[in-house]
Amino acid sequence: MHIQVISKAEQVRQAILVEILSGKLRPGQRLLEARLSKELGVSQATVNAALQDLHNQGLVTKLLNRSTNVSRYTAAEIEKLFAVRAVLEPAAVGSVAANWSPEARECLAEQVERMRRAARAKDLPKFCLADYTFHQEIYRLSDNSFLIQACQAIAAAPFAYILCDHLEALPTDYLALAEDHHELILAIEEGPEAAVKLTRARIEEWRQHSLRALESPSLVER
Repeated sequence: MHIQVISKAEQVRQAILVEILSGKLRPGQRLLEARLSKELGVSQATVNAALQDLHNQGLVTKLLNRSTNVSRYTAAEIEKLFAVRAVLEPAAVGSVAANWSPEARECLAEQVERMRRAARAKDLPKFCLADYTFHQEIYRLSDNSFLIQACQAIAAAPFAYILCDHLEALPTDYLALAEDHHELILAIEEGPEAAVKLTRARIEEWRQHSLRALESPSLVER
């Protein structure tokens, strides 16, 4: 067991991320730094740093007039993001498998257990945050700074956008989804070949789920 100390900016980033995943902050909604600063009890500089991190991950968009909005994506953009993810994420998973350690297993297993607890409690925002964090940990454990940066830039945004706005068209057995992540841990333990094969299959499966979900015309710009 380990205790991770996180900065104020990271705490704020996670708080805003949960609001996006829960649907409280909608695609296209403007984020006011002064209001967030007051609500979260932190400085505007801290909020700005958190928003910059979210911008780097495609979760929010900084506009020319200096305003910041929750990102929205077209179906075509989501398709392109999945195409890139299908190349990058298997590479990250393969790297993790090639350098597997008890510490890495503990790190990923912790997020799976968080998903299980959230699924049993029917706490969707916490489930989504644990799911999101699982994949961020995969990228971090790849120990390749270029791969980490690239994966973070393309994986988080479609994940958040689709989950918060099109849940009715996605699989809803969240305990089963948690077990899918446990199966990935087992594949990583088996070795790079098994891990990469399963990752590619899962990304394709979610690409199809996501594009079907995005057929709903209410929130997708076409």
